[in-house]
Amino acid sequence: MSFENWAAFAAASTILLVIPGPTILLVVSYALGQGWRTALPMAVGVAFGDFTAMTLSMLGIGALLAASATVFS
Repeated sequence: MSFENWAAFAAASTILLVIPGPTILLVVSYALGQGWRTALPMAVGVAFGDFTAMTLSMLGIGALLAASATVFS
C-alpha cells in the first residue's frame, strides 16, 4: 500500500470516528432533556448492544450467514 493510499485511508477513518453516530446523539439528547439519571442506563444499553454486535462479528456470524444465503432467500 502506498503512502498516499494509507494517508487517505487514515484521514477518512479519522473523520468517520469523530462524527457522532445515532446512538451517541440519542444518549446526549436524553441527557440534555431529561438528565443523567435517564441517560446513564441508556448509555449502558448502547454499550452492551455494541459489545454484543462486536462479539458476534468476531465469532464469524456474518460469514456464517453469508455462506448460508440460500436459507434466507
